[in-house]
Amino acid sequence: MKVLIIPFLLVLVTFAHAQPPVVPAFERFYAASPNASGGRLLLGELNCTQCHKHPDIPPKGAPVLDGVGARLQASWIRDFLSNSHPGSTMPQVRGGNIEPLVHFLVSQNGGPRLPALEKNSSGYTGGSLFHRIGCLACHTDPLSEPDATWLVSLKNLRAKYSHVALVELLRNPLTRRPGGRMPDMRLTLREASDIAAYLLDTSDEVENSERAPLLPYKVDSELARAGAKIFASSGCVNCHPLSNTTTTLSAPDLVTLRGKTTCTQVRYPLSLSQTVAIQAALSEPIPQPDIATRVQHTLDAHHCLACHTRDGVGGPDPDRQGFFRGDDALGNEGKFPPPITGVGRKLQRDWLSQVLAGTTSARPYLHTRMPVFGEGNVGHLAVDLGAIDVSPNIDSKIAHQDGDAQAGRILMGTEGGVGCITCHGVGGRQGLAMKAISLDNATRRYLPDWFKVNLIHPMKTRPGTLMPSFWPDGVAGNKTILNGDTDRQIAAIWKYLDDPDKGKMLPPGFPDIETGQYEIIPVDRPVVQRLMMSEAGTHAIAVGFPEGIHFAFDADKCRLAILWKGRFLDGYNPWFSRMTPTAEPLSDDVKILKLEARPGLRFKGYTLDETGVPTFRYTDGTSDFLDRIEPDGNGGLTRSITRGPETETTTLTW
Repeated sequence: MKVLIIPFLLVLVTFAHAQPPVVPAFERFYAASPNASGGRLLLGELNCTQCHKHPDIPPKGAPVLDGVGARLQASWIRDFLSNSHPGSTMPQVRGGNIEPLVHFLVSQNGGPRLPALEKNSSGYTGGSLFHRIGCLACHTDPLSEPDATWLVSLKNLRAKYSHVALVELLRNPLTRRPGGRMPDMRLTLREASDIAAYLLDTSDEVENSERAPLLPYKVDSELARAGAKIFASSGCVNCHPLSNTTTTLSAPDLVTLRGKTTCTQVRYPLSLSQTVAIQAALSEPIPQPDIATRVQHTLDAHHCLACHTRDGVGGPDPDRQGFFRGDDALGNEGKFPPPITGVGRKLQRDWLSQVLAGTTSARPYLHTRMPVFGEGNVGHLAVDLGAIDVSPNIDSKIAHQDGDAQAGRILMGTEGGVGCITCHGVGGRQGLAMKAISLDNATRRYLPDWFKVNLIHPMKTRPGTLMPSFWPDGVAGNKTILNGDTDRQIAAIWKYLDDPDKGKMLPPGFPDIETGQYEIIPVDRPVVQRLMMSEAGTHAIAVGFPEGIHFAFDADKCRLAILWKGRFLDGYNPWFSRMTPTAEPLSDDVKILKLEARPGLRFKGYTLDETGVPTFRYTDGTSDFLDRIEPDGNGGLTRSITRGPETETTTLTW
């Protein structure tokens, strides 16, 4: 055992198998060259300032333990307190305190009621979500990846959580972990249930009530009382708030501890770089706070730069870029979250506040979701970023009050204008050739000065963008509208975009949807169209037959969802509309099927025979199913489901 003494804070103990605590931003951005800034980050993220207060180094906080006995397995609590928590930012607990603490914590079995899960969860669907929405920016995949030094491990969650408890955490993480390091990913109950099923690695055939159930544990009341005293006197409650429990441990403020050699209460298996960084932070006066420092600390603490870049730092790690998906036609802009360099001079404060609160977004083509970290944790960024992201070289007021909205409408179109709608949507329509960011909320989203500079110098405001400039160096390429006056043209576009009724006077070039020119009509053979339908979900497959009888199959739940007769579908919405991408049958003769799918089915695609009729393939993990639906010649449909050597045939009529 090797002991390193550092000023004030900790005794660093190196154990044979101990893993240092993982603070993602420190490991990625500071570990190679540890310095005082990295040390101050650790002082907050290791919760040192939860006891040793300092106004300018906010502590991370720790999980709320109300009701913990109803959420966590007792055996896991014992293992965790016994130092079986590699990478955790919780300090080590002294051996003699462990058993009383286990009984005390297991006795805390009240708290909020856990959700009732009515439908079986799909680990297959949950795994897809886990990979797609951004979880892998901070975590390794426990089923397919080894642990990494700067990513938080999720190994062996089944030993810790019951299924329902993990669902509750995923749905409401800020309730349990108010510090926001585990943010709210805005999951539905079904999404949270599916992801939990994946992380717990349980079979899709297992009923939700049987997935990783909470095992019973007999609490010794005497040990629990002893544990309560330890919890209060050892500083546990300083980090972990618990109803009806107050701390009996006091600690001096951080600024009074310079020159001290040890901390008698906690021990961490710190790495050498972590030790050096903390030593550097405590060897000098903690600097007076400024806005830039506060912003940087917040971005580091919440690991914002795992997804975003700012001033050339951060962004998806090269090893994880493949997990960031979206619209490949837009290049990196269609896959990666946007840079936040200069975002305070780009976005209006109200809009940025809404983005941070998770109440608005502008990039539906990104699969990665913007997390919600909590108003108390990141809410100040909307003001702070506006204060520090000031460009002294912008002088570009837009006289939008005097702009010519009609001229702006023409400029945005493809018939005599500069063709903004080629890529950008407006008035609820998508762009004609690309599905770039919609401009419907542009005047509520962007600051006017940035908007103008971006139109003139898009490569300066957004390096690497696909957007060209139609006013290069401030000179209008279109000389016919408003006499080629750049200021007036941009003011006209702003004025048009600021009109709440712009959807009624779209820029010229959009197709006319009133003529039915996008109606899909099966003529000689069936038509198979993947799309979204309100009654068949986001993975619907609509099949139309020349006989005038059609159906929609829900590929997510592997169930037949809709039957109808008459006209088939209008393709405009699923092909062109961002606001309403769903399609509905072009008929009043519709039957909605409310049949529940068999739990645990996983879609495996479909094949077309020589006549164009699809056969859907899915599996329950043991057997494969072949599902074929076609007209029966009598105004109905015949459905044949083959499983192994057996085929079941039914007739569908209405």
